[in-house]
Amino acid sequence: MTEESRRLQRRKADTPITVIDAMTGQRLGMVIDLSESGMMLSSEQSVAADALFQCELQFSHGAAQPVKVGLHELWSTSDEASGAVLIGFRFIDISKDDRIRLRAWVAEPGSHYV
Repeated sequence: MTEESRRLQRRKADTPITVIDAMTGQRLGMVIDLSESGMMLSSEQSVAADALFQCELQFSHGAAQPVKVGLHELWSTSDEASGAVLIGFRFIDISKDDRIRLRAWVAEPGSHYV
């Protein structure tokens, strides 16, 4: 991604946030940073360009329920240093309540931003 086009603040994931593919139950990866409109993920496997997913974000900080999102893959690149695949997603489906929860998480005091 060569040009920054994001408009919303992105918070670095300072605690693990696991992304689970709701269709397969398999772990898709771990969140690197997150806004209320999308995220960057570190994954062990690549995904198809322009792929769509239904996923759950499982916060380790005690959130009672996972945040459910529909995702659209925007870009991906290999991280040669770690061997991981970095993937950018935008949210295409998220409930109003889950969006409010994400907005509150991004704005928590003491957060670090990209």
